[in-house]
Amino acid sequence: MESEVIQPSVNLLESMRSVGYSFEAAVADLIDNSITAGARGVVIDADVVEAKYVAVLDNGRGMSSEVAREALRLAGATGDRDASDLGRFGLGLKTASLSQARCLTVVTKRDDAVTALRWDIDFVRDSGQWLLNVLDETDVRDLPLRAELDDQPSGTLVVWNDLDLLLGDTLTPGAFLAERLGGVRSSLALVFHRFLTDRRERLSITVNGIDLRPIDPFLSDNPKTQRTPLETLCIGGADVQVEGYTLPHASALTPEERQRPDLGDGMRDAQGFYVYRNRRLISHGHWYGLARMSELSKQTRVKVDVPTSLDALWQLDIKKSRSEPPPSFKLRLRQLIDPILDRGHRVHTFRGRRERTDVAHVWTKLKTRDGFLYEVNLESPLVGSVLSRLDAEDAERVVGLLQTIATTFPVMDAYVEVAANVPAIATPPEREALIARLRDMHQSGLFDEAPDVAVTQLASVEPFNTIDDLYTLVDFVWKGNHATE
Repeated sequence: MESEVIQPSVNLLESMRSVGYSFEAAVADLIDNSITAGARGVVIDADVVEAKYVAVLDNGRGMSSEVAREALRLAGATGDRDASDLGRFGLGLKTASLSQARCLTVVTKRDDAVTALRWDIDFVRDSGQWLLNVLDETDVRDLPLRAELDDQPSGTLVVWNDLDLLLGDTLTPGAFLAERLGGVRSSLALVFHRFLTDRRERLSITVNGIDLRPIDPFLSDNPKTQRTPLETLCIGGADVQVEGYTLPHASALTPEERQRPDLGDGMRDAQGFYVYRNRRLISHGHWYGLARMSELSKQTRVKVDVPTSLDALWQLDIKKSRSEPPPSFKLRLRQLIDPILDRGHRVHTFRGRRERTDVAHVWTKLKTRDGFLYEVNLESPLVGSVLSRLDAEDAERVVGLLQTIATTFPVMDAYVEVAANVPAIATPPEREALIARLRDMHQSGLFDEAPDVAVTQLASVEPFNTIDDLYTLVDFVWKGNHATE
Protein backbone atom coordinates (compact mmCIF):
# COMPACT_ATOMS: atom_id res chain seq x y z
CA MET A 1 0.00 0.00 0.00
CA GLU A 2 1.29 3.42 -0.91
CA SER A 3 0.51 6.70 0.80
CA GLU A 4 0.98 10.31 -0.06
CA VAL A 5 0.70 13.68 1.65
CA ILE A 6 -2.23 15.83 0.60
CA GLN A 7 -2.04 19.36 1.87
CA PRO A 8 -5.34 20.97 2.82
CA SER A 9 -6.61 23.76 0.64
CA VAL A 10 -6.11 27.31 1.90
CA ASN A 11 -9.89 27.51 1.86
CA LEU A 12 -9.77 25.59 5.14
CA LEU A 13 -9.19 28.87 6.91
CA GLU A 14 -12.49 30.18 5.61
CA SER A 15 -14.22 26.95 6.63
CA MET A 16 -12.82 27.17 10.17
CA ARG A 17 -14.69 30.41 10.63
CA SER A 18 -18.03 28.62 10.65
CA VAL A 19 -17.49 26.67 13.87
CA GLY A 20 -20.24 28.71 15.54
CA TYR A 21 -18.50 30.87 18.11
CA SER A 22 -20.42 33.75 19.56
CA PHE A 23 -18.53 36.95 20.31
CA GLU A 24 -18.78 36.18 24.02
CA ALA A 25 -17.50 32.60 23.63
CA ALA A 26 -14.62 33.73 21.42
CA VAL A 27 -13.37 36.28 23.96
CA ALA A 28 -13.79 33.73 26.77
CA ASP A 29 -11.57 31.30 24.85
CA LEU A 30 -8.78 33.88 24.78
CA ILE A 31 -9.12 34.38 28.53
CA ASP A 32 -8.86 30.61 29.01
CA ASN A 33 -5.41 30.81 27.42
CA SER A 34 -4.50 33.74 29.67
CA ILE A 35 -5.48 31.87 32.83
CA THR A 36 -3.57 28.78 31.69
CA ALA A 37 -0.52 31.05 31.23
CA GLY A 38 -0.78 32.17 34.84
CA ALA A 39 -2.23 35.61 34.15
CA ARG A 40 -3.77 37.55 37.03
CA GLY A 41 -4.91 40.45 34.92
CA VAL A 42 -6.66 40.65 31.53
CA VAL A 43 -7.38 43.90 29.72
CA ILE A 44 -9.87 44.01 26.84
CA ASP A 45 -9.92 47.05 24.60
CA ALA A 46 -12.34 47.47 21.69
CA ASP A 47 -12.59 50.34 19.25
CA VAL A 48 -16.17 51.56 19.78
CA VAL A 49 -15.72 54.55 17.44
CA GLU A 50 -14.75 52.94 14.14
CA ALA A 51 -14.79 49.27 15.20
CA LYS A 52 -11.37 48.61 13.70
CA TYR A 53 -10.09 46.24 16.36
CA VAL A 54 -10.62 44.16 19.48
CA ALA A 55 -7.51 43.64 21.61
CA VAL A 56 -6.89 41.36 24.61
CA LEU A 57 -3.77 41.71 26.78
CA ASP A 58 -2.76 39.50 29.69
CA ASN A 59 0.13 39.56 32.15
CA GLY A 60 0.81 35.83 32.00
CA ARG A 61 4.09 34.04 31.34
CA GLY A 62 4.13 34.84 27.64
CA MET A 63 5.56 32.47 25.02
CA SER A 64 8.91 31.78 23.48
CA SER A 65 9.26 32.06 19.71
CA GLU A 66 8.91 28.28 19.27
CA VAL A 67 5.87 28.00 21.55
CA ALA A 68 4.22 30.98 19.86
CA ARG A 69 4.58 29.38 16.45
CA GLU A 70 3.13 26.15 17.77
CA ALA A 71 0.23 28.09 19.27
CA LEU A 72 -0.50 29.63 15.86
CA ARG A 73 -0.27 26.27 14.10
CA LEU A 74 -3.71 24.97 13.21
CA ALA A 75 -4.45 22.10 15.62
CA GLY A 76 -1.00 22.42 17.05
CA ALA A 77 0.44 19.73 19.23
CA THR A 78 -1.21 19.78 22.66
CA GLY A 79 0.56 16.88 24.35
CA ASP A 80 -0.59 15.87 27.82
CA ARG A 81 -2.44 18.81 29.31
CA ASP A 82 -2.06 19.82 32.91
CA ALA A 83 -5.14 19.14 35.05
CA SER A 84 -5.62 22.91 35.50
CA ASP A 85 -5.32 23.68 31.77
CA LEU A 86 -8.47 25.34 30.43
CA GLY A 87 -7.64 24.38 26.82
CA ARG A 88 -9.26 21.47 25.03
CA PHE A 89 -8.18 20.78 21.41
CA GLY A 90 -5.43 23.30 20.76
CA LEU A 91 -7.67 25.18 18.33
CA GLY A 92 -9.19 27.87 20.51
CA LEU A 93 -6.88 30.79 19.75
CA LYS A 94 -7.21 30.36 16.01
CA THR A 95 -10.83 29.27 15.63
CA ALA A 96 -12.16 31.73 18.19
CA SER A 97 -10.29 34.66 16.68
CA LEU A 98 -10.94 33.89 13.02
CA SER A 99 -14.62 33.30 13.74
CA GLN A 100 -14.86 37.04 14.39
CA ALA A 101 -12.10 38.64 12.29
CA ARG A 102 -10.09 38.08 9.12
CA CYS A 103 -6.79 39.08 10.69
CA LEU A 104 -5.29 37.68 13.90
CA THR A 105 -2.12 39.17 15.37
CA VAL A 106 -0.31 37.74 18.40
CA VAL A 107 2.49 39.61 20.16
CA THR A 108 4.03 37.77 23.09
CA LYS A 109 6.84 38.69 25.48
CA ARG A 110 8.95 36.35 27.57
CA ASP A 111 12.42 36.78 29.03
CA ASP A 112 12.65 40.21 27.32
CA ALA A 113 12.20 38.53 23.92
CA VAL A 114 9.21 39.65 21.83
CA THR A 115 7.64 37.50 19.11
CA ALA A 116 4.97 38.83 16.75
CA LEU A 117 3.02 36.59 14.36
CA ARG A 118 -0.08 37.06 12.21
CA TRP A 119 -2.64 35.00 10.36
CA ASP A 120 -4.16 37.11 7.58
CA ILE A 121 -6.88 35.23 5.71
CA ASP A 122 -6.69 37.51 2.69
CA PHE A 123 -2.90 37.15 2.49
CA VAL A 124 -3.17 33.35 2.66
CA ARG A 125 -5.90 33.27 0.04
CA ASP A 126 -4.05 35.56 -2.37
CA SER A 127 -0.77 33.65 -1.99
CA GLY A 128 -2.43 30.25 -2.23
CA GLN A 129 -0.11 29.01 0.54
CA TRP A 130 -0.25 28.52 4.28
CA LEU A 131 1.93 31.55 5.03
CA LEU A 132 2.18 32.80 8.60
CA ASN A 133 3.41 36.40 8.74
CA VAL A 134 6.40 37.05 10.99
CA LEU A 135 6.27 40.70 12.04
CA ASP A 136 8.99 43.10 13.11
CA GLU A 137 8.83 46.02 15.50
CA THR A 138 7.65 48.52 12.90
CA ASP A 139 4.69 46.26 12.07
CA VAL A 140 3.35 46.13 15.62
CA ARG A 141 4.48 49.27 17.40
CA ASP A 142 1.13 51.03 16.81
CA LEU A 143 -1.06 48.13 17.91
CA PRO A 144 -3.55 48.88 20.68
CA LEU A 145 -2.28 47.99 24.18
CA ARG A 146 1.26 47.54 22.81
CA ALA A 147 2.66 50.16 25.18
CA GLU A 148 1.05 48.34 28.11
CA LEU A 149 2.72 45.09 27.02
CA ASP A 150 6.09 46.85 26.90
CA ASP A 151 5.60 47.94 30.52
CA GLN A 152 5.13 44.33 31.68
CA PRO A 153 7.87 41.78 32.28
CA SER A 154 5.87 39.22 30.30
CA GLY A 155 2.48 38.66 28.70
CA THR A 156 0.59 38.14 25.47
CA LEU A 157 -1.37 40.54 23.29
CA VAL A 158 -4.00 39.29 20.84
CA VAL A 159 -5.46 41.72 18.30
CA TRP A 160 -8.35 41.14 15.91
CA ASN A 161 -8.65 43.32 12.82
CA ASP A 162 -11.15 43.39 9.95
CA LEU A 163 -14.08 42.29 12.12
CA ASP A 164 -16.26 41.14 9.24
CA LEU A 165 -18.21 38.32 10.90
CA LEU A 166 -18.48 40.14 14.20
CA LEU A 167 -19.93 43.30 12.67
CA GLY A 168 -21.95 41.75 9.87
CA ASP A 169 -23.70 44.34 7.71
CA THR A 170 -24.34 46.90 10.44
CA LEU A 171 -24.38 50.51 9.30
CA THR A 172 -23.12 51.80 12.66
CA PRO A 173 -20.17 49.53 13.50
CA GLY A 174 -18.88 51.54 16.46
CA ALA A 175 -22.22 51.71 18.23
CA PHE A 176 -22.90 48.08 17.37
CA LEU A 177 -19.59 46.95 18.88
CA ALA A 178 -20.23 49.05 22.00
CA GLU A 179 -23.57 47.31 22.44
CA ARG A 180 -22.02 43.87 21.97
CA LEU A 181 -19.44 44.69 24.64
CA GLY A 182 -22.27 44.89 27.15
CA GLY A 183 -23.08 41.25 26.47
CA VAL A 184 -19.39 40.35 26.75
CA ARG A 185 -19.13 41.98 30.17
CA SER A 186 -22.14 40.08 31.51
CA SER A 187 -21.01 36.80 29.99
CA LEU A 188 -17.44 36.99 31.27
CA ALA A 189 -18.60 38.07 34.73
CA LEU A 190 -20.63 34.86 34.91
CA VAL A 191 -18.28 32.42 33.13
CA PHE A 192 -15.26 33.40 35.23
CA HIS A 193 -17.01 34.42 38.44
CA ARG A 194 -15.10 31.88 40.53
CA PHE A 195 -11.78 33.28 39.29
CA LEU A 196 -12.92 36.84 39.92
CA THR A 197 -13.69 36.02 43.56
CA ASP A 198 -10.67 33.82 44.31
CA ARG A 199 -9.07 35.33 47.40
CA ARG A 200 -5.67 33.70 46.90
CA GLU A 201 -5.23 34.00 43.13
CA ARG A 202 -7.85 36.53 42.11
CA LEU A 203 -8.22 37.30 38.41
CA SER A 204 -9.07 40.83 37.29
CA ILE A 205 -10.73 41.51 33.93
CA THR A 206 -11.19 45.00 32.54
CA VAL A 207 -13.37 45.75 29.51
CA ASN A 208 -12.84 49.20 28.01
CA GLY A 209 -11.80 50.57 31.36
CA ILE A 210 -14.56 48.91 33.40
CA ASP A 211 -13.52 46.33 35.99
CA LEU A 212 -15.78 43.31 35.92
CA ARG A 213 -17.71 42.41 39.04
CA PRO A 214 -18.41 38.69 39.34
CA ILE A 215 -21.93 37.38 38.81
CA ASP A 216 -22.48 34.53 41.25
CA PRO A 217 -25.45 32.52 39.91
CA PHE A 218 -25.95 30.89 43.33
CA LEU A 219 -26.10 34.06 45.48
CA SER A 220 -23.70 32.37 47.88
CA ASP A 221 -23.42 35.50 50.04
CA ASN A 222 -27.17 35.94 50.49
CA PRO A 223 -28.02 34.54 53.96
CA LYS A 224 -31.38 33.23 52.69
CA THR A 225 -29.85 31.07 49.96
CA GLN A 226 -30.24 27.40 50.84
CA ARG A 227 -27.69 24.80 49.79
CA THR A 228 -27.51 21.03 49.96
CA PRO A 229 -24.50 19.11 51.29
CA LEU A 230 -21.75 18.61 48.73
CA GLU A 231 -22.03 15.22 47.00
CA THR A 232 -19.05 13.53 45.36
CA LEU A 233 -19.82 10.99 42.65
CA CYS A 234 -17.25 8.79 40.95
CA ILE A 235 -17.52 8.39 37.19
CA GLY A 236 -14.89 7.12 34.81
CA GLY A 237 -12.44 6.88 37.69
CA ALA A 238 -12.73 10.61 38.45
CA ASP A 239 -14.69 12.59 41.04
CA VAL A 240 -17.57 14.85 40.04
CA GLN A 241 -18.91 17.18 42.73
CA VAL A 242 -22.57 18.19 42.87
CA GLU A 243 -24.12 20.87 45.08
CA GLY A 244 -27.68 22.19 44.98
CA TYR A 245 -28.77 25.78 45.64
CA THR A 246 -32.21 27.22 46.28
CA LEU A 247 -32.24 30.96 45.71
CA PRO A 248 -34.31 33.25 47.93
CA HIS A 249 -37.75 34.37 46.88
CA ALA A 250 -37.77 37.61 44.88
CA SER A 251 -38.98 39.54 47.93
CA ALA A 252 -35.80 38.55 49.81
CA LEU A 253 -33.40 39.81 47.15
CA THR A 254 -31.41 42.98 47.59
CA PRO A 255 -32.16 45.92 45.26
CA GLU A 256 -28.86 45.25 43.48
CA GLU A 257 -29.69 41.56 43.01
CA ARG A 258 -33.09 42.40 41.55
CA GLN A 259 -31.39 44.35 38.76
CA ARG A 260 -29.69 41.21 37.45
CA PRO A 261 -31.42 39.70 34.39
CA ASP A 262 -31.01 36.14 35.69
CA LEU A 263 -32.80 37.13 38.92
CA GLY A 264 -35.51 39.15 37.25
CA ASP A 265 -37.44 38.41 34.09
CA GLY A 266 -34.81 35.86 33.04
CA MET A 267 -34.88 33.79 36.25
CA ARG A 268 -37.05 31.05 34.73
CA ASP A 269 -34.52 30.47 31.95
CA ALA A 270 -31.53 30.57 34.34
CA GLN A 271 -32.56 27.53 36.42
CA GLY A 272 -30.95 24.13 36.06
CA PHE A 273 -27.44 22.71 36.01
CA TYR A 274 -24.32 24.89 36.05
CA VAL A 275 -21.44 22.76 34.78
CA TYR A 276 -17.88 23.85 35.57
CA ARG A 277 -14.60 22.59 34.21
CA ASN A 278 -11.66 23.68 36.36
CA ARG A 279 -13.93 26.32 37.95
CA ARG A 280 -14.74 27.77 34.52
CA LEU A 281 -18.45 27.74 33.64
CA ILE A 282 -19.07 25.60 30.56
CA SER A 283 -22.85 25.43 30.25
CA HIS A 284 -25.94 26.40 32.21
CA GLY A 285 -29.67 26.97 31.99
CA HIS A 286 -30.99 23.45 31.31
CA TRP A 287 -31.93 20.23 33.08
CA TYR A 288 -30.56 17.69 30.55
CA GLY A 289 -34.07 16.27 30.27
CA LEU A 290 -34.09 15.32 33.98
CA ALA A 291 -36.63 17.98 34.97
CA ARG A 292 -38.98 20.51 33.37
CA MET A 293 -38.32 24.22 33.21
CA SER A 294 -41.11 25.61 35.37
CA GLU A 295 -42.06 28.56 37.53
CA LEU A 296 -41.85 26.44 40.67
CA SER A 297 -38.26 25.39 39.96
CA LYS A 298 -36.89 28.73 38.78
CA GLN A 299 -35.17 29.27 42.14
CA THR A 300 -33.23 26.01 41.78
CA ARG A 301 -29.67 25.80 40.47
CA VAL A 302 -27.27 22.88 40.70
CA LYS A 303 -23.48 23.31 40.55
CA VAL A 304 -21.55 20.44 38.93
CA ASP A 305 -17.72 20.41 38.95
CA VAL A 306 -16.22 18.16 36.27
CA PRO A 307 -12.46 17.47 35.88
CA THR A 308 -10.71 17.76 32.51
CA SER A 309 -10.14 14.01 32.43
CA LEU A 310 -13.84 13.56 31.66
CA ASP A 311 -13.95 15.94 28.66
CA ALA A 312 -14.67 13.19 26.15
CA LEU A 313 -17.22 11.46 28.38
CA TRP A 314 -19.09 14.72 28.91
CA GLN A 315 -18.97 15.53 25.17
CA LEU A 316 -17.34 18.92 25.68
CA ASP A 317 -17.39 20.78 22.37
CA ILE A 318 -14.59 22.83 20.81
CA LYS A 319 -16.13 26.13 21.96
CA LYS A 320 -16.33 24.89 25.57
CA SER A 321 -19.89 26.18 25.65
CA ARG A 322 -21.80 22.89 25.68
CA SER A 323 -21.58 19.60 27.52
CA GLU A 324 -23.76 16.52 27.96
CA PRO A 325 -23.40 14.11 30.89
CA PRO A 326 -23.11 10.41 30.07
CA PRO A 327 -26.33 8.35 30.45
CA SER A 328 -25.05 6.48 33.50
CA PHE A 329 -24.36 9.75 35.30
CA LYS A 330 -27.79 11.15 34.43
CA LEU A 331 -29.38 8.37 36.48
CA ARG A 332 -27.37 9.38 39.53
CA LEU A 333 -28.12 13.06 38.97
CA ARG A 334 -31.80 12.21 38.82
CA GLN A 335 -31.64 10.80 42.35
CA LEU A 336 -29.85 13.88 43.66
CA ILE A 337 -31.98 16.63 42.17
CA ASP A 338 -35.43 15.46 43.33
CA PRO A 339 -35.01 16.76 46.92
CA ILE A 340 -33.28 19.89 45.57
CA LEU A 341 -36.24 20.60 43.28
CA ASP A 342 -38.67 19.96 46.14
CA ARG A 343 -36.92 22.59 48.24
CA GLY A 344 -37.20 25.06 45.37
CA HIS A 345 -40.93 24.36 45.08
CA ARG A 346 -41.41 25.15 48.76
CA VAL A 347 -40.00 28.64 48.24
CA HIS A 348 -43.27 29.36 46.44
CA THR A 349 -45.68 26.88 47.98
CA PHE A 350 -45.05 27.93 51.55
CA ARG A 351 -44.38 31.58 50.94
CA GLY A 352 -45.65 33.54 53.99
CA ARG A 353 -46.60 30.34 55.86
CA ARG A 354 -44.87 28.17 58.39
CA GLU A 355 -44.19 24.74 57.04
CA ARG A 356 -46.65 22.72 59.05
CA THR A 357 -49.49 20.52 57.92
CA ASP A 358 -51.86 21.24 60.81
CA VAL A 359 -52.38 24.92 60.03
CA ALA A 360 -55.99 25.97 59.38
CA HIS A 361 -55.47 28.09 56.27
CA VAL A 362 -57.85 30.82 55.23
CA TRP A 363 -57.56 29.69 51.60
CA THR A 364 -57.84 26.10 50.44
CA LYS A 365 -56.83 24.67 47.07
CA LEU A 366 -59.18 22.18 45.47
CA LYS A 367 -58.10 19.91 42.66
CA THR A 368 -60.68 19.37 39.93
CA ARG A 369 -60.87 17.25 36.82
CA ASP A 370 -59.76 20.24 34.73
CA GLY A 371 -57.19 21.76 37.08
CA PHE A 372 -57.53 23.50 40.43
CA LEU A 373 -59.30 26.39 42.14
CA TYR A 374 -59.07 28.34 45.39
CA GLU A 375 -61.86 28.70 47.94
CA VAL A 376 -62.19 30.53 51.23
CA ASN A 377 -62.00 27.94 53.98
CA LEU A 378 -65.39 28.33 55.68
CA GLU A 379 -64.25 25.91 58.39
CA SER A 380 -61.37 28.16 59.41
CA PRO A 381 -61.79 29.30 63.02
CA LEU A 382 -61.18 32.86 61.82
CA VAL A 383 -64.18 32.69 59.49
CA GLY A 384 -66.23 30.65 61.96
CA SER A 385 -65.77 33.18 64.73
CA VAL A 386 -67.38 35.86 62.57
CA LEU A 387 -70.20 33.69 61.23
CA SER A 388 -71.09 32.50 64.73
CA ARG A 389 -72.05 36.03 65.75
CA LEU A 390 -74.48 36.51 62.88
CA ASP A 391 -78.02 35.35 62.46
CA ALA A 392 -78.69 32.71 59.83
CA GLU A 393 -79.69 35.19 57.11
CA ASP A 394 -76.67 37.45 57.57
CA ALA A 395 -74.31 34.47 57.84
CA GLU A 396 -75.64 33.18 54.52
CA ARG A 397 -75.00 36.57 52.90
CA VAL A 398 -71.42 36.63 54.20
CA VAL A 399 -70.80 33.09 52.94
CA GLY A 400 -72.10 34.11 49.53
CA LEU A 401 -69.81 37.15 49.51
CA LEU A 402 -66.78 35.01 50.41
CA GLN A 403 -67.64 32.56 47.64
CA THR A 404 -67.91 35.42 45.15
CA ILE A 405 -64.52 36.78 46.22
CA ALA A 406 -63.02 33.31 45.74
CA THR A 407 -64.49 32.75 42.28
CA THR A 408 -63.30 36.16 41.08
CA PHE A 409 -59.79 35.81 42.45
CA PRO A 410 -57.45 36.97 39.60
CA VAL A 411 -55.44 33.74 39.35
CA MET A 412 -54.05 34.38 35.86
CA ASP A 413 -53.04 37.94 36.69
CA ALA A 414 -51.20 36.65 39.76
CA TYR A 415 -49.50 34.02 37.60
CA VAL A 416 -48.31 36.65 35.12
CA GLU A 417 -46.86 38.76 37.93
CA VAL A 418 -45.08 35.79 39.50
CA ALA A 419 -43.75 34.68 36.11
CA ALA A 420 -42.30 38.17 35.67
CA ASN A 421 -40.66 37.76 39.10
CA VAL A 422 -42.58 40.70 40.57
CA PRO A 423 -42.35 40.31 44.36
CA ALA A 424 -45.67 39.75 46.13
CA ILE A 425 -45.89 42.08 49.10
CA ALA A 426 -47.44 40.31 52.06
CA THR A 427 -48.71 43.13 54.28
CA PRO A 428 -48.99 41.96 57.91
CA PRO A 429 -52.29 42.80 59.64
CA GLU A 430 -52.33 45.96 61.73
CA ARG A 431 -52.23 45.47 65.50
CA GLU A 432 -55.71 46.96 65.92
CA ALA A 433 -57.12 44.60 63.27
CA LEU A 434 -55.50 41.61 64.98
CA ILE A 435 -56.98 42.59 68.33
CA ALA A 436 -60.41 42.95 66.72
CA ARG A 437 -60.15 39.48 65.15
CA LEU A 438 -58.91 37.98 68.42
CA ARG A 439 -61.84 39.59 70.28
CA ASP A 440 -64.27 37.95 67.85
CA MET A 441 -62.59 34.59 68.30
CA HIS A 442 -62.58 34.90 72.09
CA GLN A 443 -66.28 35.73 72.17
CA SER A 444 -67.09 32.88 69.80
CA GLY A 445 -66.13 30.40 72.50
CA LEU A 446 -64.02 28.35 70.08
CA PHE A 447 -60.86 28.72 72.16
CA ASP A 448 -59.83 27.97 75.71
CA GLU A 449 -60.24 30.66 78.40
CA ALA A 450 -56.65 30.15 79.51
CA PRO A 451 -54.44 32.48 77.42
CA ASP A 452 -51.48 30.08 77.25
CA VAL A 453 -53.74 27.27 76.00
CA ALA A 454 -55.47 29.57 73.53
CA VAL A 455 -52.10 30.61 72.12
CA THR A 456 -51.27 26.97 71.40
CA GLN A 457 -54.59 26.60 69.60
CA LEU A 458 -54.20 29.82 67.63
CA ALA A 459 -50.67 28.86 66.53
CA SER A 460 -52.30 26.59 63.97
CA VAL A 461 -54.65 29.23 62.56
CA GLU A 462 -53.84 31.74 59.82
CA PRO A 463 -52.79 34.54 60.13
CA PHE A 464 -51.97 34.10 63.82
CA ASN A 465 -49.43 31.36 63.07
CA THR A 466 -47.07 34.05 61.76
CA ILE A 467 -47.39 36.51 64.70
CA ASP A 468 -44.26 36.63 66.86
CA ASP A 469 -45.87 38.31 69.89
CA LEU A 470 -49.09 36.28 69.78
CA TYR A 471 -49.06 35.55 73.52
CA THR A 472 -48.93 39.26 74.36
CA LEU A 473 -51.95 39.99 72.17
CA VAL A 474 -53.96 37.01 73.41
CA ASP A 475 -53.23 37.82 77.03
CA PHE A 476 -54.28 41.42 76.40
CA VAL A 477 -57.63 40.44 74.82
CA TRP A 478 -58.45 37.47 77.06
CA LYS A 479 -58.08 39.62 80.19
CA GLY A 480 -60.76 41.91 78.89
CA ASN A 481 -58.63 44.85 77.85
CA HIS A 482 -60.76 45.63 74.84
CA ALA A 483 -59.42 49.09 74.31
CA THR A 484 -56.44 49.06 72.02
CA GLU A 485 -53.05 50.21 73.24
